[in-house]
Amino acid sequence: MKPFHMHKGASLTLSALLIGTLVLPTYGCAEAGVNQTITQQQKTDHTKTKEAIDKAAASENIPGVIFAVKKGTDFWSYASGEANVESKKPMEADYSFRIGSITKSFVGVVAMQLAGEKKLSLDDSVEKWLPGVVQGNGYDGNKITIRQLLNHTSGVADYLDGELKQSLLSNSTQTLTVEQLISRALKQKPTTGGYSNTNTVLMKLIIQKVTGETYAEQIQKRIIEPLQLKDTQLPGGSTSLPEKSPNGYFNNAGTLMDMTDLNPSFADAAGGMISTAQDLTTFFSALLGGKLLPPEMQKEMVTTVDTPHGKFGLGIQEVTLPNGTTIWGHQGGIPGFTNFAGGTKDGEHVIAMSINVLEGAVPHMENIQMTEFSGQATQPSTPDQAAQKHRDEMKQFIDQETKSEKIPGIVAAGLSDGEYWSYAAGVANLEDKSPMEPNFTFRIGSVTKSFVATVVLQLVQEKKLNLDDSVEKWLPGVVQGNGYDGNKITIRQLLNQTSGIASYTSVEMRHATSFPQYTVDDLVRMGLAKPPVFQPGSGWDYSNTNTVLAGLIIQKVTGETYDVQIKKRILDPLQMTDTSFSGSNPKIPGQHATGYNMDVSGNLYDFTEYNPSWANAAGEMISTGKDLTIFFSALLGGKLLNGEMLKQMTTGVDSPFGKYGLGIYEVTLPNGKTYWGHGGGIHGFENLAGGTLDGKHILVTNINAVGPEPVEVNMAIFEKEFSR
Repeated sequence: MKPFHMHKGASLTLSALLIGTLVLPTYGCAEAGVNQTITQQQKTDHTKTKEAIDKAAASENIPGVIFAVKKGTDFWSYASGEANVESKKPMEADYSFRIGSITKSFVGVVAMQLAGEKKLSLDDSVEKWLPGVVQGNGYDGNKITIRQLLNHTSGVADYLDGELKQSLLSNSTQTLTVEQLISRALKQKPTTGGYSNTNTVLMKLIIQKVTGETYAEQIQKRIIEPLQLKDTQLPGGSTSLPEKSPNGYFNNAGTLMDMTDLNPSFADAAGGMISTAQDLTTFFSALLGGKLLPPEMQKEMVTTVDTPHGKFGLGIQEVTLPNGTTIWGHQGGIPGFTNFAGGTKDGEHVIAMSINVLEGAVPHMENIQMTEFSGQATQPSTPDQAAQKHRDEMKQFIDQETKSEKIPGIVAAGLSDGEYWSYAAGVANLEDKSPMEPNFTFRIGSVTKSFVATVVLQLVQEKKLNLDDSVEKWLPGVVQGNGYDGNKITIRQLLNQTSGIASYTSVEMRHATSFPQYTVDDLVRMGLAKPPVFQPGSGWDYSNTNTVLAGLIIQKVTGETYDVQIKKRILDPLQMTDTSFSGSNPKIPGQHATGYNMDVSGNLYDFTEYNPSWANAAGEMISTGKDLTIFFSALLGGKLLNGEMLKQMTTGVDSPFGKYGLGIYEVTLPNGKTYWGHGGGIHGFENLAGGTLDGKHILVTNINAVGPEPVEVNMAIFEKEFSR
């Protein structure tokens, strides 16, 4: 039995409290090689880590240890030692504990989410949001930024000064207000930079000023609820721990002091939270894995500065362990507990641990960390593991996007790494909450244009027409008058949207609640009733009239309507059995989601069934994720067009979409990679489909609602898929 020297009610030495309370660890948290092999044996064999935990728990003045690890999809937790050294109650792995300064990572995430939403900037001054709060005694809030609060380079002194520490020794249940904490800090002169709890308390106030809600409410809404962290809480000034918790101790020169009942108001946003090891692995897996922050904010988070305590990012740390391994995360020391949570930079391997004593626990924690992460940096992942990891990340990303009220459900499908895959998230119907399914059919809208353009280019390939033929040649007298001259407009200009012909669609049609029957002549007449947008070839403007005219040219050349030609030339040869043409039929064939339109106030309403005759060749088709994957793989892979025609199709002109070719356009991502495809927005559904020019990497996304947010989400999913 371990010897424990217990002493209740004795004064704690000031030096002991100075070492542990909410201060930075002497070791770091850093990246263990991002590429790693996780064998089945490694997933299930935790023998060495278990031995290290048992060894720590058996050490003098270490009551017990809680540990959890999440490695890929594998979760394991373990506890050793005692939760109460007097009753000998054993430690349990699901117990709650005070997490101390790990709280700072939660606050940092909220701050960066707000920055990602453009509600604040990391380079905003403190003065901008908290006017007059940080002024005087050498301080000027105009010169201190939010970024400096998060990476501890602000120079604002720590409120946890010697006087306050001494006060806490004699009365650990006293209540302290935020105003008292900040006032205490600003009475001290600015420092040259260093770890300061005041930084995070100021950040808390900024969050409240920006959002109108407390930081606790924001953490609840943005992190705890979305991640379902059921055992994570912000206790405010409550001195009690949850029922399922260990006692917390302070090691005062070899004598353990029971510090379980502690008022965390002195810690506030800098260290007041309570959680469990499992919740913390969930949080850091999501954070490091890019599930909580947009890419630009993720990059900001891991941009570090050197401090006397190691490398600091924004709310997390990067330092090297004694064995040379690096991981990312945060330590949390608070009277009663020494904690750590974090892991590899990609979030694939994260741990959380708590030792229920402050002071003397760090060496034991380091040994457990080194054991768990030993050898990580030198083991590259296999292609199969990398592919699976990416698929899992994509699914998690899509799941996250469906949490928005403007995104009912998402279907994603594609071809990558030689295999077809599909996934669905969210709901197909907002009322009955029926789930979205990956095999659903949906209206594809303007993705139809890529099919029409392919048929035109096949006809060019067969020398049945020429891209530089005039519209007048094939449709004599149709495009004339009101400033139009079909002799000056070519088929190429119809396909790349440089004809100058106005679109027949309008804002009124966008917000319609029903549609009459339109003929193709009606649509052309509606477009030509508007004056030209510009002279042919002198600009770019997206016009549905262009593709309707291209459909009529197909009919004139072949003697068959464009839909018959698409079926013969594309759908039948590729066996796209779930792709069809809506014509005037208001129904969507097969199993499908409810489609939601957006009114002028931004509210979604059911608009699944309507007369779609207005869409015609510009957007009438219906398909599935699988069929569109087949089509774009064949098209971009050179199976529908020869090399010369594919070159013509992918010769683009500048447009807001990117380089707009003939029925498809090129998008260049921030990392320089590109994909070719087409978007398709139509009442009820927003789509994006395309891929790489070899046809080997394809993605199709469908959202059962229209509006700005669905467009942005589709693009974000594509960026994540094609940036790897």
